[in-house]
Amino acid sequence: MHYSGEIRFGPEYYELSIDDHFLKGKLFGSALAWSQDSRYLAAQEWLTTDYGAGPVTRAVIFDLEHGTYATLKITDKGFAQDFIFSGEVFIYKKHFHARGEVAEVEVSLANIKNWQEYGS
Repeated sequence: MHYSGEIRFGPEYYELSIDDHFLKGKLFGSALAWSQDSRYLAAQEWLTTDYGAGPVTRAVIFDLEHGTYATLKITDKGFAQDFIFSGEVFIYKKHFHARGEVAEVEVSLANIKNWQEYGS
C-alpha cells in the first residue's frame, strides 16, 4: 500500500500494488485481510474521495494464484470492512456510521463470476 491522501476529517486512502502491478485508477482504505492459505487478499476499495458524496466503498477480492480480482456490491454511505475468509466463504461487514447500522454479508468464493485480470 502506498499513501495517497486522506479525506477531510477522515481516514487515509492508498494506492495498491500487487506483485509489482499498480492498480491504476483505484484507491483503497486500510482494511485488508488474507485468507489462511494466502491465496486471497480482501481490500476496501474507495469509489470516491469526495467528502460530501462519500463514503462509497466496496470489498474487492484478489486471487493471487490466478492474477485476478473481483469486486463485490457497493456500500453507499458506508464502509465495507471486517473481512474474514472462512474456508470457501468470504464474510465482511458493511458499516453505516451515520445511521448506526452494521450489516453482515457472506459470499461463496465459488459463486463469484466477475473475475478480471489485475496485471499484464
